[in-house]
Amino acid sequence: MRSPSVSSVPLSDSIGAEFPKIVLENLSDENTRAAIRQAWLEHGLLLFRNALSSADTHLLLSRVFGDMEPSATAHLNSVENPFLMELRQTPNNPKARRYLVGGEERIGFIGWHWDQAFMPKIVRGAVLRMVEPAHSGGRTGFIDAIAAYDRLTEDMKLRIADLEVVYEFSPAMDTVRGYPHDVVAAHPSEPSSVYNFPPVVHPLVITQPETGRKVLKLSPLHSRYILDMDRAASDRLLTELADHLTDDRYAYNHRWDRDDVLIWDNWRLIHCAEGVPEGVARLGVRTTIAGDYNAGRYLDPTLDPDNPPERFDD
Repeated sequence: MRSPSVSSVPLSDSIGAEFPKIVLENLSDENTRAAIRQAWLEHGLLLFRNALSSADTHLLLSRVFGDMEPSATAHLNSVENPFLMELRQTPNNPKARRYLVGGEERIGFIGWHWDQAFMPKIVRGAVLRMVEPAHSGGRTGFIDAIAAYDRLTEDMKLRIADLEVVYEFSPAMDTVRGYPHDVVAAHPSEPSSVYNFPPVVHPLVITQPETGRKVLKLSPLHSRYILDMDRAASDRLLTELADHLTDDRYAYNHRWDRDDVLIWDNWRLIHCAEGVPEGVARLGVRTTIAGDYNAGRYLDPTLDPDNPPERFDD
């Protein structure tokens, strides 16, 4: 029976659970930690409002869910602590990528994805706290890929059961599938960074190990094509599945306040960053929960997923 100190309420009709911040005062209690982990498996997304203001507590909370690892996008990691990834939007930053989304220019927009889809090992989750919320825009959206799988027709479930998708890092989002459809680079430019993320392969359907539930494991961002399928047919199927998966009717879009904390299961959820208008500042800090469902691999069979190439410097 769950202790009253770790009781929660639904975060939305579609996804997640919200906990009172007092729970974080009891993280040394293993019963509390176990209850939080169980809620994470059950709901996929946990929210603590106005709950974290220090890096030390952030790291302590992250360890409830497993070991941490530095983000693969290493240039974003804090120089003081590589386990802390800084998601910063600075007003009038000339290096920031700008996109037109529905005709509106945004900085920091990132389409629907799961973290590190371009790596052979997929991290288990993330813990994101908001240090400086945006005064305009800046929401983070989440969709449950278990529920999305359940909404597929039985014919589609059979059709995709054994398919695999090739992913490759797409820093400028040159391949954007799913909603919104009207995303274009506002100021296209030549790439200024050298990236070394070789293509990887992941199954289109995985099973949540703790529950046996099926997951529509598609990252619309970074997806390139379905392995061993005609490219035109692959594009049609990926477009259909991405539109199904990113249906905004089933999304939870979080509007951040200072010190809010969101924790998500990266094997189950996809998420997106709304971005902010020009001139708006925002700073979030994220930890990455290590893990691997042991189903991904490099497309090149000579590459060892346990010894990935040097990542990149942006």
